[in-house]
Amino acid sequence: MVTTWRRPVLLRDTLDSLMQQSYPNIEVLVVCDGEDEDVHAIAQDFRGAFPVRWIFHPVNRGLPAARNTGAREAQGDIVLFFDDDVIADRELVATHMSYHQDVAETRRIAVFSMTTEDRHSKLSSYVERCLDEEWKRTIDNFAATFSATELDSVSEEIERTIWFGLNCSIRRDIFLSSGGFNEHFRSSDEEVELGLRLYLAGVEFVFEPRRLLTHKNSKDLEKYFTNCWGASGTLHPYRVFELGQRNAQTQQLVSMFHGYLLDRLMARFAWHFSGPLSSFAHWLKFSANRTEWHFLFGAWARTCRSVEYWRHAKETRCTMRQLEDAVGPLKCAVMLHSIHEPASEEEASYYIAPSRFRRLMQWFRSAGFSTATTAQWLQDDLTDKQVLLTFDDGYDDLYRELLPVIIQNRYTPVIYLVADRIGASNEWDQGAGVRARKLLTLEQIREMQKYGVEFGSHSLTHPWLPSVSDEQLHHEVCDSKHRLEDLLGVEVTSFAYPFGGVDRRVRSAVANAGYKLAFTTLPGVNWWNDPLCQRRAEVNAHTTVSDFAWKLRNGLGFTESVGARLSKLEQDLPTKILRSLTRKIGRLGHQAVLTLSKEGQKNPDAGRQHDDA
Repeated sequence: MVTTWRRPVLLRDTLDSLMQQSYPNIEVLVVCDGEDEDVHAIAQDFRGAFPVRWIFHPVNRGLPAARNTGAREAQGDIVLFFDDDVIADRELVATHMSYHQDVAETRRIAVFSMTTEDRHSKLSSYVERCLDEEWKRTIDNFAATFSATELDSVSEEIERTIWFGLNCSIRRDIFLSSGGFNEHFRSSDEEVELGLRLYLAGVEFVFEPRRLLTHKNSKDLEKYFTNCWGASGTLHPYRVFELGQRNAQTQQLVSMFHGYLLDRLMARFAWHFSGPLSSFAHWLKFSANRTEWHFLFGAWARTCRSVEYWRHAKETRCTMRQLEDAVGPLKCAVMLHSIHEPASEEEASYYIAPSRFRRLMQWFRSAGFSTATTAQWLQDDLTDKQVLLTFDDGYDDLYRELLPVIIQNRYTPVIYLVADRIGASNEWDQGAGVRARKLLTLEQIREMQKYGVEFGSHSLTHPWLPSVSDEQLHHEVCDSKHRLEDLLGVEVTSFAYPFGGVDRRVRSAVANAGYKLAFTTLPGVNWWNDPLCQRRAEVNAHTTVSDFAWKLRNGLGFTESVGARLSKLEQDLPTKILRSLTRKIGRLGHQAVLTLSKEGQKNPDAGRQHDDA
């Protein structure tokens, strides 16, 4: 499907390339978004190897509306989106169709790929040349991000950059059932908004690494990027307050109240002083064009982006009070496995001794913490001191060691069960230096359920899910849910990935099975991130009380927290010299922490004294 308006020469080249496709059975649908005499003329005399249908909007309604019209009027099962300024490789359609034809019935996919940029306009200034180079680097970075596998394929970077539009294909019924493009987004963000909406709804994005489409780029880059930055400032309040889209793409809207101090200060400054900053940005652009100094270009790009974003956000009449209220809670979940004395280093990374567990729980209670339920978690109905307490695998020691703590304190932990191994043993662990251990029986599970314990799925047999077939993945994810629901008599809404194994295909299967919440083994707190890729802080035999306190606050231990902050600072600094200096400081800090850790191992009593403190 091709959308067009007032670009007849480019349109004819696009249609000519589609007539050369090797795939034998396609329909070309052209949607002209408004009256256009030149396109009418092409429609009257164009002939090619494939049938072409023409649809004309009486008025210009915007690209999202034109694409939606085309999808509704198309006759094929698969819709592939084109613009009127691209040239298709003759294998493009065949490549897209090969993915859709080979996919199992249980999978819902969208195929997407990057384009090759072919600039057809002269770059008249240094800033424009830099923007062109930055755009090419951005496309390369996107390609590397989308080519990632396993956990990296469902990272927050994916959530920020996932998109659906040009050079993307999907089953027509899936597209239409999603609601299609939001026609409120006429000038920007329509592709990333739909992309993330499809992704979160369980559509699996399959990336084709070859660039089989050439984009004839004739945009005024400075105007284009400036408009995009401003449009995001206009649309983010609508997405957050009207659509409820609190996600990685809209986080910038509340950046003056969340995140690192430097980011918060910069956002507030841009909010209050967009006028003077705009003048400063003009000076930076003038100086960059005159001196051709890349540092000045970078300073202009950061400043202009911030100015345009916050100026347009303020024009929507949202207030700082509204933004502060929208932030919501940071959500912390902790992950444990077995409350049992470890017999090896392998077990120590999973197990925690009963005495240490009781000490951590005593501190937890005395510090004012309590447990949350999954329902509170999903509704963001949490206080700062409510924590989701989770246990993977369902070892039978939880009945002896955890249940008394639950009864005494009225805690509501979540235990993730391996549905096909209830009452059996941990077969998946026994080849990795971990002893054979008994798992909870059905009678024990039902007894614990009476005291408010929740249960979720940890699959049927605890395999590494990214490596199993489509059919087995469906059984592991769906059948485990249904079996537990039959046994427990309640809906099972949450899932924990065995071994933390998840990629885009696995995440999609979990979403399509009907789970509302799923946990990885990645450390950290959760805030405006994917509900099916939630983070947890691990607690095991090495966790001290002080480290436990850090994890409940940051989702990370002390060393990890310092490293994360330095890494973020390094990414944000404007020059290579400052980034290099920060990297060296980070290494020195890491070495100092390691030295302290070794001293603690030499003097265990000192470690226990610190723990008690």
